[in-house]
Amino acid sequence: MPRPLTLAPVLRVLVVDDIRVSRLHLCTLVQQLGHEPLVADGGRAALEQVLAQAPDLVLLDLLMPDLDGFEVTRRIRELVTDRWLPVIVTSSLEGEEHFIQALFHGADDYLVRPISPALLDAKLRHYTRVLGLQSRLAALAQRQRAIHDNILDAVITLEDDGRIEESNLAAMSFFGRDQGQLTGQQCEAALGASLSELLSQREMPLRRKDDTLFPAELASSDWSERGRVQHTLVIRDLTERRHTDRMKDEFLATVSHELRTPLTSVLGALGLLVSGSAGVLPKAAMTLAEVARRNGERLSRLIDDILDLTKLEGNHMVLRLRPMNLDLLVHEAIAATQGYAQHVGVKLSAAFAAGSPQVCIDADRFLQVMANLLSNAIKHSTPGDTVTVGMDWSSTHVKVMVRDRGPGVDPKFRVRMFEKFSQADSSDRRAQSGTGLGLYVTRMLVERMGGQVGVDSVFGEGATFRVEFPIDDGTQVGREAFHAAS
Repeated sequence: MPRPLTLAPVLRVLVVDDIRVSRLHLCTLVQQLGHEPLVADGGRAALEQVLAQAPDLVLLDLLMPDLDGFEVTRRIRELVTDRWLPVIVTSSLEGEEHFIQALFHGADDYLVRPISPALLDAKLRHYTRVLGLQSRLAALAQRQRAIHDNILDAVITLEDDGRIEESNLAAMSFFGRDQGQLTGQQCEAALGASLSELLSQREMPLRRKDDTLFPAELASSDWSERGRVQHTLVIRDLTERRHTDRMKDEFLATVSHELRTPLTSVLGALGLLVSGSAGVLPKAAMTLAEVARRNGERLSRLIDDILDLTKLEGNHMVLRLRPMNLDLLVHEAIAATQGYAQHVGVKLSAAFAAGSPQVCIDADRFLQVMANLLSNAIKHSTPGDTVTVGMDWSSTHVKVMVRDRGPGVDPKFRVRMFEKFSQADSSDRRAQSGTGLGLYVTRMLVERMGGQVGVDSVFGEGATFRVEFPIDDGTQVGREAFHAAS
């Protein structure tokens, strides 16, 4: 790397001449122009000074007895490969042939002796500007390389034919065999995957340098340099994340299961108290028992949501997909929710014809989806409102709609309403209770069954939630969809 230049740049100029008088004259001239002269009295001494002093520029006489300027120039180019070292050759010989030969050997410029101080000053000023630019570019490149190498994820740049062009330290640590070098290798040999697979997949197993596989998350970007398409790939090792997720899922499943057993006993005892099995309760005690029973049921639903969430996110849920008529299941879902609707003074209405085409779904999980959508619509309705369930179908899909006349969905909230723990009002004073898991579980279940879920809403004028499934083509009869953990 070149020596950084100061704000008032002073070049360290190596003056090479075997004639003492000429050498001293040129050194004096360099010093008068504000630069620092270094001295070599021959070609071999010049090469030693280049290695020992790292000059910024060389003023080199062509005619010297031990090594002439042509050979010295050639050897300088072999010795100095990490930076650009300008070489200006000088000679009092007539004609241009020797200067042409010097430039052919790697010289950058020439001066005819006797050297004009003004011309030398102009050339040194020019090379000062160029070297300053080189120094800044080298510093920027070093900074970028330091950032690149301190990224914990593996970063690899690939040519369009799959050859590795560049890699950071993390990539060499992951995939580098022998001495860790990856440059020039084909990606399939180094990573265990072809270029098309690396660019098209977001997660896939890759091969470490010890030939073990690990789950990797991939992100790629394409760019062009001098007409060549290149691909930069960022690879993240998901091993630790997967381990943490499994521990979290196991913890949630264990806690939920351990909560369910005592809660079942508590709800059973409260039910007996409310029904009068233990004797008639005073009015105040009956009110407290009802409050406890309702909150126990809410807690039970929360445990169910957490268990479903754990199974879905851990890919442990088995879906028994069967061809079903949705109109029959929708009527069953409405009937199951009717009691809750009557309790809060909301009507449920079915507005669709019978005889819908069959879709391949898990009936129990579809009823769970409908229960979530219907209870959500009822919860956001006011007494006297009607929640309408509609259905239509085309030659390829069946769509079920649940419409309410509630406050609608805030446009700012709509983009994240099907995400985990999302609630339009997340304050502790919100009017509606809930965990923010219902719609997330609904989306996960619908997508696992091959469908889509969405919402249409005008803020202040209600909302229409819709689920859509492809019509069964007869190829999925009796199929079980089991998503095993990776």
